[in-house]
Amino acid sequence: MNSQSDHTAEMPAGLRMALTGNLEALNRFSNMSQLAQESFIYGSRRVSSKEEMQSYVNNLVEGSYQG
Repeated sequence: MNSQSDHTAEMPAGLRMALTGNLEALNRFSNMSQLAQESFIYGSRRVSSKEEMQSYVNNLVEGSYQG
């Protein structure tokens, strides 16, 4: 199995849904290094609501994500 599949398997469902709903954020996430993706996924586990997850993902597009 390749590393991209491994990351997808570890990704929380809420993060996956939020990224697929924001194609620009999904594109930015896809272009991040493996380490940055892992950090972003890890950070998403601290999010406790759908609204917070949307905001967390939107930070990728707005440039305010500090990974």
